[in-house]
Amino acid sequence: MDTFDRRSEIIRLLQDRGRASTRELSERFGVSEVTIRNDLELLEQQGWLERVHGGASLSPRLLAEQPFTVRQQQHVPEKMKLARRAVQLLRPGDTILLDSSTTVFQLAREIAALNTGGKSFPLRVVTNNLYAVGLLANCPNVELIILGGVVRGETGSIVGPFAVEMLRSLHADKGFFSASGLTLERGFTDADIREVEMKRAMLAAVGQVCVLLDASKFGQQSFLSFAHLSDIHHLITEAGIPPEYVEACQQLGITLSIV
Repeated sequence: MDTFDRRSEIIRLLQDRGRASTRELSERFGVSEVTIRNDLELLEQQGWLERVHGGASLSPRLLAEQPFTVRQQQHVPEKMKLARRAVQLLRPGDTILLDSSTTVFQLAREIAALNTGGKSFPLRVVTNNLYAVGLLANCPNVELIILGGVVRGETGSIVGPFAVEMLRSLHADKGFFSASGLTLERGFTDADIREVEMKRAMLAAVGQVCVLLDASKFGQQSFLSFAHLSDIHHLITEAGIPPEYVEACQQLGITLSIV
């Protein structure tokens, strides 16, 4: 395990348990306590944990992660515009993956609207987004597949090794994602390692990757990268994003939709 992966695993352990000792981490990862203390010092500087006697605890900032219902109310008009463009990419009979983001939840709303009031737009939808499940469960023309695993109540998502393993046996035509931030250096990032693991597994299971990202996310970054800009096929965003991102998409052959 390289340094980056070890530090990512430390964050995941703290997210699961809240606290861990230096000795415990040293034994778990098979490295010296000096190495672990160096890891903890760097992660503390980055704001991911707090050092305590004999170990570390997760930063209160991460423990206070905003729930889905709060994030759902942020940048709503922008997310709706992105979703209205994304739904135009769908074709009847497509198999698609939806991540657990609030932006992609707006796409689930658009899909539900295609299958209500006597309208029919058949799709197979695979998702770990419980809020999207609630919307689409009663759509007669949507075959809904829920990824199984551990439910994160605060985010309304399903994560964990069972869900990742299930994704390994699936293939979808298109996948729709969002992120906490995007930089040219680190690509698309999110804070929670469990969500990042799911996004990585989803990316590997789709033929075309589409990211919906409002303009506020450009130039922002979180702890973990789940995809480089070169890994995606279509970026849907707003007018006014920094010109270097437009240029990068052109150079990489990424379809860029400005809404």
